[in-house]
Amino acid sequence: MRAVWRGSVSFGLVTFPVRLFPATRPHGVRFRQVHRADGGRVRHRRVCSVCGEELPLAEVVRGFELPDGRLVLVEAEDLAGLPSPAGRVIEVVRFVQADQVDPLLLDRSFFVEPDRSAVVSYGLLRDALERSFRVAVVKVAIRRRESLAVVRPRGRLLVLQTLLWPVEVREPEFGFLDGEVESPAAELRVAVSLVNSMTAEWDLSGFSDEYAVALEGLVAERAGGGVGVPVSRAPEETGGGVDLLSALRRSVERVRREE
Repeated sequence: MRAVWRGSVSFGLVTFPVRLFPATRPHGVRFRQVHRADGGRVRHRRVCSVCGEELPLAEVVRGFELPDGRLVLVEAEDLAGLPSPAGRVIEVVRFVQADQVDPLLLDRSFFVEPDRSAVVSYGLLRDALERSFRVAVVKVAIRRRESLAVVRPRGRLLVLQTLLWPVEVREPEFGFLDGEVESPAAELRVAVSLVNSMTAEWDLSGFSDEYAVALEGLVAERAGGGVGVPVSRAPEETGGGVDLLSALRRSVERVRREE
């Protein structure tokens, strides 16, 4: 795996270097759009809907349409002048109970790997979170985009999961939510019994993406039967030991003073 981010985790007065690696990957068959006759790849061109001209990238800018129909143009230099999010630091802003994190907010997942010099500090944060049943709420900037995220233990690893911003989650507006519907007692007892009878340990290893498997089989069958066509090509940090313990104690004292 290749690291997609390098920086440091900072909690209290403790700072240690880490790297982030994508924890998930796409699977299955990925198609390209090609010309049936010669297998040439189909390209998408930038064509103006008003004048019909194909545009070079230099003539394309970002635009935001206002409710009244006016268009606001934003140049690259305008974006460059905006405040830049915090650089290479995963800053812990608070700790919360793990079961308080709404799964709906979870977005992308990354494995967190410490530098060799930071294994003690890394393990300390992991074990403290595990023992306290808490996760760390952090701020992090990935590809110049600032995100909220949570850092939580997963076995011997720490995992960082970016969060959607609260404004990105829609409020449900369904009519049935306006009234109270009480489940009939007898049916509820049977439903609970059904749930109990179907309860098992969390293990997804026995499941597979049947559509993806079938699609891969179709591609393999076509390839084996000689159906394919030739592709046409167009031309400051703290470690372990006494310093770490001292930094932790000072961190606790500072938080207590701020309460």
